Amino acid sequence: MTRQRSTSRRNVVSGLAAAATLTVAVGLTAQVGSTASAAPARTPGATLSIVDQNVTGAGKNRIIIYGLYPMQRADAVGFVTHINDRGCGGMHYIVLGDDGKEQYLYDRNFPGTSVGTEGFLRASDRGLEYLREIVVPSRVLDEDRDGRDEIFVRVRFVDGDCAPRVQTTNVVTGTF
Repeated sequence: MTRQRSTSRRNVVSGLAAAATLTVAVGLTAQVGSTASAAPARTPGATLSIVDQNVTGAGKNRIIIYGLYPMQRADAVGFVTHINDRGCGGMHYIVLGDDGKEQYLYDRNFPGTSVGTEGFLRASDRGLEYLREIVVPSRVLDEDRDGRDEIFVRVRFVDGDCAPRVQTTNVVTGTF
Protein backbone atom coordinates (compact mmCIF):
# COMPACT_ATOMS: atom_id res chain seq x y z
CA MET A 1 0.00 0.00 0.00
CA THR A 2 2.81 2.45 0.87
CA ARG A 3 4.54 1.89 -2.44
CA GLN A 4 1.27 2.52 -4.34
CA ARG A 5 0.65 5.81 -2.45
CA SER A 6 4.21 6.92 -3.14
CA THR A 7 3.79 6.25 -6.86
CA SER A 8 0.40 7.99 -6.92
CA ARG A 9 1.80 10.99 -5.07
CA ARG A 10 4.72 11.19 -7.53
CA ASN A 11 2.30 11.09 -10.46
CA VAL A 12 0.15 13.86 -8.96
CA VAL A 13 3.20 16.04 -8.25
CA SER A 14 4.55 15.36 -11.73
CA GLY A 15 1.17 16.23 -13.26
CA LEU A 16 0.93 19.46 -11.25
CA ALA A 17 4.45 20.45 -12.30
CA ALA A 18 3.59 19.83 -15.97
CA ALA A 19 0.37 21.85 -15.63
CA ALA A 20 2.25 24.73 -13.96
CA THR A 21 4.90 24.69 -16.69
CA LEU A 22 2.20 24.75 -19.37
CA THR A 23 0.37 27.59 -17.61
CA VAL A 24 3.55 29.66 -17.41
CA ALA A 25 4.37 28.96 -21.09
CA VAL A 26 0.86 29.92 -22.22
CA GLY A 27 0.93 33.04 -20.04
CA LEU A 28 4.27 34.16 -21.44
CA THR A 29 3.14 33.51 -25.00
CA ALA A 30 -0.08 35.47 -24.46
CA GLN A 31 1.82 38.35 -22.90
CA VAL A 32 4.33 38.56 -25.75
CA GLY A 33 1.61 38.26 -28.38
CA SER A 34 -0.56 40.99 -26.86
CA THR A 35 2.21 43.57 -26.50
CA ALA A 36 1.69 46.08 -29.30
CA SER A 37 3.42 48.99 -27.64
CA ALA A 38 6.73 50.33 -28.87
CA ALA A 39 7.03 52.79 -26.02
CA PRO A 40 9.61 51.92 -23.41
CA ALA A 41 8.44 51.69 -19.83
CA ARG A 42 7.33 54.99 -18.35
CA THR A 43 9.73 56.73 -16.01
CA PRO A 44 7.88 57.42 -12.73
CA GLY A 45 6.95 61.09 -12.58
CA ALA A 46 7.60 61.90 -16.26
CA THR A 47 4.18 63.04 -17.44
CA LEU A 48 2.65 64.10 -20.75
CA SER A 49 -0.67 65.91 -21.14
CA ILE A 50 -2.21 67.02 -24.42
CA VAL A 51 -4.69 69.90 -24.41
CA ASP A 52 -7.16 69.81 -27.29
CA GLN A 53 -7.51 72.35 -30.06
CA ASN A 54 -10.49 74.10 -28.47
CA VAL A 55 -8.11 75.69 -25.98
CA THR A 56 -5.18 76.52 -28.26
CA GLY A 57 -7.01 77.41 -31.49
CA ALA A 58 -8.15 75.46 -34.51
CA GLY A 59 -5.69 72.89 -35.76
CA LYS A 60 -3.29 73.12 -32.80
CA ASN A 61 -2.62 71.19 -29.63
CA ARG A 62 -0.66 72.18 -26.55
CA ILE A 63 1.51 69.42 -25.16
CA ILE A 64 2.62 69.75 -21.56
CA ILE A 65 5.58 67.74 -20.32
CA TYR A 66 6.66 67.78 -16.72
CA GLY A 67 8.72 65.65 -14.42
CA LEU A 68 11.60 65.27 -12.05
CA TYR A 69 15.08 63.85 -12.00
CA PRO A 70 15.24 62.87 -8.30
CA MET A 71 18.44 63.88 -6.49
CA GLN A 72 19.70 65.92 -3.57
CA ARG A 73 19.16 69.68 -3.84
CA ALA A 74 22.93 70.35 -3.78
CA ASP A 75 23.43 68.07 -6.80
CA ALA A 76 20.54 69.71 -8.67
CA VAL A 77 21.96 73.18 -7.97
CA GLY A 78 25.34 71.99 -9.27
CA PHE A 79 23.78 70.73 -12.51
CA VAL A 80 21.91 74.00 -13.08
CA THR A 81 24.95 76.11 -12.20
CA HIS A 82 27.25 74.26 -14.61
CA ILE A 83 24.75 73.44 -17.37
CA ASN A 84 26.49 75.66 -19.96
CA ASP A 85 30.10 74.79 -19.08
CA ARG A 86 30.68 73.02 -22.42
CA GLY A 87 27.80 74.52 -24.37
CA CYS A 88 25.81 71.29 -24.61
CA GLY A 89 23.53 71.31 -21.55
CA GLY A 90 19.78 71.66 -21.60
CA MET A 91 16.55 69.78 -22.26
CA HIS A 92 15.50 67.97 -25.40
CA TYR A 93 11.90 66.81 -25.86
CA ILE A 94 11.26 64.21 -28.58
CA VAL A 95 7.59 63.56 -29.39
CA LEU A 96 7.02 60.02 -30.61
CA GLY A 97 4.10 57.98 -31.87
CA ASP A 98 3.46 54.48 -30.58
CA ASP A 99 1.56 52.40 -33.09
CA GLY A 100 3.33 49.08 -32.57
CA LYS A 101 6.60 50.72 -33.58
CA GLU A 102 8.20 53.94 -32.44
CA GLN A 103 7.60 56.84 -34.86
CA TYR A 104 9.42 60.18 -34.69
CA LEU A 105 6.90 63.05 -34.85
CA TYR A 106 8.51 66.25 -33.53
CA ASP A 107 11.25 67.54 -31.26
CA ARG A 108 12.37 70.70 -29.52
CA ASN A 109 15.64 71.55 -27.86
CA PHE A 110 15.90 74.08 -25.02
CA PRO A 111 19.53 74.97 -24.19
CA GLY A 112 20.50 75.85 -20.64
CA THR A 113 17.67 76.23 -18.18
CA SER A 114 15.43 78.11 -20.67
CA VAL A 115 13.19 79.64 -18.03
CA GLY A 116 10.19 81.44 -19.48
CA THR A 117 6.43 81.44 -19.73
CA GLU A 118 6.50 78.10 -21.57
CA GLY A 119 8.49 76.25 -18.94
CA PHE A 120 11.65 75.75 -16.93
CA LEU A 121 14.41 73.51 -15.69
CA ARG A 122 15.19 74.23 -12.05
CA ALA A 123 16.76 72.85 -8.90
CA SER A 124 14.44 72.07 -6.00
CA ASP A 125 14.46 70.10 -2.76
CA ARG A 126 13.25 67.08 -4.77
CA GLY A 127 15.88 67.31 -7.53
CA LEU A 128 15.84 68.72 -11.09
CA GLU A 129 12.30 69.68 -11.99
CA TYR A 130 11.19 70.44 -15.52
CA LEU A 131 8.06 71.75 -17.21
CA ARG A 132 7.61 72.56 -20.87
CA GLU A 133 4.54 73.62 -22.86
CA ILE A 134 4.78 73.40 -26.63
CA VAL A 135 2.05 74.26 -29.16
CA VAL A 136 2.15 71.97 -32.19
CA PRO A 137 -0.05 71.59 -35.26
CA SER A 138 -2.60 68.81 -34.70
CA ARG A 139 -1.36 67.02 -37.81
CA VAL A 140 1.98 66.45 -36.03
CA LEU A 141 0.23 64.30 -33.43
CA ASP A 142 -1.93 62.47 -36.00
CA GLU A 143 0.39 59.47 -36.17
CA ASP A 144 -2.36 56.99 -37.01
CA ARG A 145 -4.35 58.53 -39.86
CA ASP A 146 -7.21 56.07 -39.61
CA GLY A 147 -7.44 55.42 -35.89
CA ARG A 148 -6.50 56.43 -32.38
CA ASP A 149 -3.15 58.11 -31.89
CA GLU A 150 -0.74 57.00 -29.18
CA ILE A 151 1.75 59.74 -28.24
CA PHE A 152 4.60 59.80 -25.74
CA VAL A 153 7.70 61.94 -25.19
CA ARG A 154 11.29 60.98 -24.61
CA VAL A 155 12.78 63.63 -22.32
CA ARG A 156 16.54 64.05 -22.37
CA PHE A 157 18.40 66.18 -19.85
CA VAL A 158 21.99 66.88 -20.92
CA ASP A 159 24.27 68.11 -18.14
CA GLY A 160 27.22 70.50 -18.40
CA ASP A 161 29.56 67.58 -19.18
CA CYS A 162 27.37 66.62 -22.17
CA ALA A 163 26.12 63.44 -20.44
CA PRO A 164 22.46 62.62 -21.18
CA ARG A 165 19.85 61.31 -18.76
CA VAL A 166 16.70 60.02 -20.45
CA GLN A 167 13.14 59.65 -19.19
CA THR A 168 9.98 58.48 -20.93
CA THR A 169 6.49 59.87 -20.30
CA ASN A 170 3.19 58.07 -20.21
CA VAL A 171 1.42 57.31 -23.51
CA VAL A 172 -1.54 59.61 -24.27
CA THR A 173 -4.20 58.11 -26.52
CA GLY A 174 -6.66 60.21 -28.52
CA THR A 175 -7.65 61.41 -31.96
CA PHE A 176 -5.55 64.43 -32.90
